[in-house]
Amino acid sequence: QMSKMWETTATFFDKVNEDASSIPPMQIADGVGSSHAMVGFASFKDGDNQFLETRLRRSDGTLLPSEISGLVGGDGAQSMVDAFEVMSDIGKDVVRIATAASSVEADAFLTAGSSVVIEEEGSAGASIAGLSFEEASVSGFMEDDEEPSEEDLKRAEILASEAAILLTDEIMDDGKPLSSISSAEIEHDEGDVSMSPNRMCRYSNNNNSNKKQRASEIFGAHTDTSFVTIVPAAAVSGLEVFDEDSLQWYRPELNARKHAKNLDPTSTAQFPWHCRYLVVMPGELLQITSRNNIPAAVHRVVATAEASRLSAPVLLRARPGTKMDVERYMGSLDKADGLLLDSNGMKMEDIHNALQPQPKQ
Repeated sequence: QMSKMWETTATFFDKVNEDASSIPPMQIADGVGSSHAMVGFASFKDGDNQFLETRLRRSDGTLLPSEISGLVGGDGAQSMVDAFEVMSDIGKDVVRIATAASSVEADAFLTAGSSVVIEEEGSAGASIAGLSFEEASVSGFMEDDEEPSEEDLKRAEILASEAAILLTDEIMDDGKPLSSISSAEIEHDEGDVSMSPNRMCRYSNNNNSNKKQRASEIFGAHTDTSFVTIVPAAAVSGLEVFDEDSLQWYRPELNARKHAKNLDPTSTAQFPWHCRYLVVMPGELLQITSRNNIPAAVHRVVATAEASRLSAPVLLRARPGTKMDVERYMGSLDKADGLLLDSNGMKMEDIHNALQPQPKQ
């Protein structure tokens, strides 16, 4: 699936550079409900930076803009849809695990004495840690300052995991309609077009005046307003992620290349080496749901004049019209940090808007 996606990406940029009028220009996407949701083609820096923003239509899974099928064919368009689904599923798993782990660490679902042991038939009945309800009350076992039992801790982990599943299914926009159960339980007003784009990119450095410079920044350092951004490792490396501990730029694609070489030193694999690797970068929304445990990744793109770099990241964003419900997704408000409390009850598109860089005065 990823190999076909890369073939489609290369085909698109070959075709669009022959006739850019064959694809609509970048514009606000109808049916999303956000001014930050774009769709279409754009070219910057005299063609050194080129982007196609694609999105899924929920009702039938069509890739938008629909004109892309005329350039890459129906099979090519479907390969982009298939790759999006693969990356979306992986991204949702990462967010689910990270959010649940942060809730467990914060004791957001932990209540001492909350685990009820149901005795077998013929016994004294339901109890808390072996005590009857009456005994527990008399003994003071249910007081707030009591240490939680192993059963309490296990129950808290289960609740945190279940809540994180709800978050990824209801709040993260995977391009699919909400389930009928979630639709009935939460407030939502999603449009027919996904908020999460699959972005096809072509980075070149042909206009660099300093030809002797091996690589230079062509897309500046930034963070993404997403839960996670999933970047398929490219054949031509250029993605750099800032490592705050070492105060250096880290190049994950180079590390992936070394790993692939160790796996297959003779390069006899059926598919190009990079098709098996994905880079998952945390975004600003995951920083919120992880209680600042996982900061949004600062990243940039560098390129040389020697070869263009193709990329096809998926930015998993929030489903428009849904709301951040801290108690539903992340447990007790008493365990929430400032960012979570500020976000509680806000529509996800309002959170997205609030996270955008403000223009300089």
